[in-house]
Amino acid sequence: MNIKISKPEVTYKEKQLIFSMLNKISLFGGLTAGELECLIPLLTTASLKKGETVFTQGESPNNIFIIQSGEVKIVKQQDEVEIELIRFHEGNLFGETELIGIFKYIASAIALTDLKLLVFSKSALYSLHSKNMKLFSKIILNVARESCRRTAKTDEYWLDEMVKLRKQNKK
Repeated sequence: MNIKISKPEVTYKEKQLIFSMLNKISLFGGLTAGELECLIPLLTTASLKKGETVFTQGESPNNIFIIQSGEVKIVKQQDEVEIELIRFHEGNLFGETELIGIFKYIASAIALTDLKLLVFSKSALYSLHSKNMKLFSKIILNVARESCRRTAKTDEYWLDEMVKLRKQNKK
């Protein structure tokens, strides 16, 4: 991984902004204010310049990334062709599904603009298992739900593409 992660002191105002952002993200849906408060100290930050790589296809996942500002594209290299899969922007998160799975990243994440990220590491997530099993369980359930939502969206996309192809073939 090419990014430098830091753990700066968080001011009260920054803490409130982070709290507000987390409150709007599906991964943290259903968490109480107290549970969100428990998470904030576990987060670190990372900043990248436009064009820098957040993670590379084939690497082992270690973090969930939450975009505070900027935009990132997820790209897959296949037979020397780069395919853009999706773009994420402020308030989106990525990397969560791979983090709980056993697979390496299937694609790379590249900053399209200067990027400021909140980073929730695998070790921070799994530390909750012994410290706060209820909170850990809620987050894992939310990761599963988000994964299902994205899978359904992907299925819908490919179904639409197949229908378009069949219509073209009938002409």
